[in-house]
Amino acid sequence: MRKLLSAAFLCLFAAWGAMAQTLVTTKTLNKNVVLEEYTGIHCTYCPEGHAIAASILENHPGRVSVIAIHQGSFAVPSAGEPDYRTPFGDALAGQTGLQGYPSGTVNRHIFSGSTTALNRGDWTSSSETILQQPSPVNVGVETSYNPVNRELTVHVELYYTANSAVPSNFINVALIQSHIFGPQTGGNAGNNYEHMHMLRHLITGQWGDEVTTTTQGSLVEKTYVYTIPSDYNSVPCVVENCDVVVSVAQGHQEILSGDVVPAINGTNLYVGDITTAGPTMKLGHPLELTTFNCVANSNIAGTNPFKIKLVSGAPPDWLSSFEVDGQTVTDSTVVDLTKGTPKAIVLHVTPGFTPMFEDFVLELSSVNNPNAPVKYFTANVISNVHTLLVNAAGDNYATQYQGVYIDGLTAAGCDHLAVMKSSVFTQATDAGILSELFNIFYNCAWTFPAFTDAEAIAVKDFMDNGINFFVAGQDIGWDIMSGASGSHGTPETQDLYTNYLKASFIDDGSSTNNKLIAKVDDPIYGTTATSNIVDVYGGYMYPDQISPLADATTIFYYNTTLTKIGAIRSIKGSTKVVYFGVGLEMVQNTEVRNDILNKTYDYFMEGVGTGEKTGVAGSYLGTCFPNPAHDFTTIRLSNIDRAMVVEIVDINGKTVMSKQVMPGTKQIGMNTAILPAGLYLCRIMDQGSVLETKKVQVIH
Repeated sequence: MRKLLSAAFLCLFAAWGAMAQTLVTTKTLNKNVVLEEYTGIHCTYCPEGHAIAASILENHPGRVSVIAIHQGSFAVPSAGEPDYRTPFGDALAGQTGLQGYPSGTVNRHIFSGSTTALNRGDWTSSSETILQQPSPVNVGVETSYNPVNRELTVHVELYYTANSAVPSNFINVALIQSHIFGPQTGGNAGNNYEHMHMLRHLITGQWGDEVTTTTQGSLVEKTYVYTIPSDYNSVPCVVENCDVVVSVAQGHQEILSGDVVPAINGTNLYVGDITTAGPTMKLGHPLELTTFNCVANSNIAGTNPFKIKLVSGAPPDWLSSFEVDGQTVTDSTVVDLTKGTPKAIVLHVTPGFTPMFEDFVLELSSVNNPNAPVKYFTANVISNVHTLLVNAAGDNYATQYQGVYIDGLTAAGCDHLAVMKSSVFTQATDAGILSELFNIFYNCAWTFPAFTDAEAIAVKDFMDNGINFFVAGQDIGWDIMSGASGSHGTPETQDLYTNYLKASFIDDGSSTNNKLIAKVDDPIYGTTATSNIVDVYGGYMYPDQISPLADATTIFYYNTTLTKIGAIRSIKGSTKVVYFGVGLEMVQNTEVRNDILNKTYDYFMEGVGTGEKTGVAGSYLGTCFPNPAHDFTTIRLSNIDRAMVVEIVDINGKTVMSKQVMPGTKQIGMNTAILPAGLYLCRIMDQGSVLETKKVQVIH
C-alpha cells in the first residue's frame, strides 16, 4: 500500500525574513554530486564500479549521493536468485544512452558527445568537475519514521540562490538501501556480496514532483508521506539500512544538486560553516608559523553551542592548533555562535622538517542538533618538498599503486617527497604553492582520462619552467591520441603528448607486450635489468607502443627483437622528461622498477642547485633546499661524527650566519629571510678548517 501527500508553499525573497525556515542556507553553495550507477548481479566488472563509487563517497563526505540501479540484462535473476530491479530502472537507463555495464551518470550531465552515460573510469573526474560548480538551488531534507505503520515522512526545502535555467524543475525522492547480501558475479564474495545504495523505490514517481517557481529568492517546502512495504520483489526492506536521496532536476535530465540522509530521523540541516576570505592552500617552511584567518558562522536562529575540532594526520614534528575566544586549542572546544555574528578563528600550522603536503581540517558541529551533518573547512600546507608524486585521480588505481613510487623514490634517496591527487595538484598549482619543486613524478597507472585539460595545462606550465617530469601508465597514448570511442583526447592533452612528452602513439598494445628491456647504449638506463610486464588489472593489459619524436630517444623496448618501444626520454629546454607507456606497477621485478626510479631521480637531480648531483649526499653537506631560498632553507647533513659548525658566508667572505651541529645531526634550518638577496656559500667547519661548501642563492 502506498500513500503520497504533497503540500507546498512558495515565497519571494522579500518575505524571507518572516519565514521559519530551518534546513537550508541562503548563501550560494556548490553543487553536490548525484551518481546514478547502472549495475547488475551478473555484471563481472560491476564490483569495480561499486568500489569507484565508494571511493568518491569517501573522498567527498557530505557532498555525494550514490544510487545503484539494477537494470538491464545483467540484472535479470536466474532461478532462485533475488530480483533487485525496480519499475523505474529501464526508463532511467533509456535516457542515458548507455552501451555497457557498469555505466553511470553524474548529475545526468552531458560531459561530451550527446549522452549522459559515463564509463566507470570517468566517474571520478566528472564528479570533481560538478563539485566545483555553483548550484542555483540549495536542497534541505529531513525525515521521520513510524515503525508501527512503517510510515516515512520526508520534508524537503529548496532555496533558489539564482534563477533556474528552465522554469520547471522536478524534485526526485529516492529510497535506497545498503547492506543487502546476495549474489554478484565478480567481487569474490559469491552469494554473500554486500550491495550498497540500492534503489528500492522512487517516492515521487518516475520523473519527480514538478516545481514551477524557480526564480532567485524563492523558497519551496514540500512534505511527502510514504508507507514502506516490508519487501520489494520479495527482497526484505530493512528501514534501518535505508537512506533517502533528494535531488532537483531540470526536466528529466540535468540534476542541479541533491543530498542524502538516513530514512530514520535524518537531516541535512545546514548548521553553519567555517570560511576564509584568503587562500586555503599555503607554502610553509620548517619551524615557521603559517596562519589561516577564518570565521565561524551559525545558520541556526539565536545563540547556540557548537563544537569545533581540529583533525590532521601531520607527523609529530608538525604543530597545529587554532585560536578562538582568546584560547589556543589543539584538539576541540565548544563555543557559542550567534546567527549573523561571525566569530574569528585563526588556524596555526608550524611545519617540522618532515616533508609533507597535509590537510588540516576544522570540523563544525551543532551540539543541539547531533543528527545534522558536520561541516568541514580544509586548509593545506606544503613544506620542505622538492619532489612531488601526483596520482591521477580518475579511478583510484594510481592511489592503489602509489607505494611502488614511494618505495622506489625513498630507496633512491629522495628525502623531500610529498604525494597528492591530480585534482588537488591543479588546485595547488593555481594557489602558487608548488614554486619550490624540482621534479614531478606522475602516476597515471590505468586512469581515464589520463589527463584532464586542467592537469595538462598545469603540467605544461611546470615543464616550461624547468621542472623535470616523469609519467608512466598504460593507455595514456590510447586515451589522448587514438580518437577511439571512449577516449578523451583534446587539443590541450594532445599538445602535452606530442610537444612536451615528445611521443607518437603507435598501438594500444596487448598482453604480447610483456617484457621491459633496456636499450643497452642509453647512458641513463642502459644497465637496467630485464623484467616481465604482468597483468594487474584482471584481463585489461594494454602497454602502449610508442615512438620518440624529434629530440627524444628510446630507452626501453617490449620485445627481444627491439621493434616495440615502451619508454622514451627527452629534454625540453632545461626540463628532463621521461615517459613510460606502461605503469610501473605492471613491472613484475621490484628491483627493476626501483632501479628505474633510482636512475630517474639521479638523472633529474644531477646539476640541481650547485652544479653537482645533489640528490646524493656528499661526505658532509647534502642538499640545500629550497635553493634558491626565499625565507628559509634546509641543509641536509651526513657523517657528522663530532661537533662541527655550519656557516653561511657572503660573496665578500663574511660569515653572516653560524650554527653548531652535534654528532648524528641529519639536517638544520637557516632563516634566510634576514639575508639580503644574493649568492652565498654554505660551508661546514671543523676546528676552523673548511671541509666542504655548497652554493646557496637567496631571493626575495
